[in-house]
Amino acid sequence: MAQDNNRSFSLTPSWKHFFTGYVLSVWTIPLFGLGLVAFYFVRKKHRKIHYKITNTQIKRTDDKYAHNVDLINIETIELQKSWLQEKLGIGTLVLHTSASHMKLEGIEEPGKLKELLEQAIQTERKRLQEQQKTKAREPDYQPGSMDRMDYLTGLWQQGLISDEDYQKERKHFE
Repeated sequence: MAQDNNRSFSLTPSWKHFFTGYVLSVWTIPLFGLGLVAFYFVRKKHRKIHYKITNTQIKRTDDKYAHNVDLINIETIELQKSWLQEKLGIGTLVLHTSASHMKLEGIEEPGKLKELLEQAIQTERKRLQEQQKTKAREPDYQPGSMDRMDYLTGLWQQGLISDEDYQKERKHFE
């Protein structure tokens, strides 16, 4: 895990996630070098997947696609482990939103990451609620009334209405 100052960190799947591919490719090396080719492709697949987690979103990239999920949109986080993954200490986190899901595969200590993500989601939701509470106040006057007040003032300044009429009409805008 590499951590930067932007409250984000990057992850890659553990080599343990590709354990069977690595083992099979090593075992097949004596078969005319097929194992070396298989090892190359397993290693290439392992290297192309990256996850970047920030305080607002999670991004999964591989050689073809990038998939972003905002933390606020995550409804549930599911932890999946096969028996082999259980033995190797890795797992897959499935992030469910209302529209799609994202898999974070081959994560070491997935339970800890799940807890961190759940805390980050709660923090982001609280931050957005506070932000909505501090929205700009609605003006106390009706829309367009300031334009009408400017028009009234213009008429009075030009001498087209009397002082009495101006004061009388102005009270309607206060």
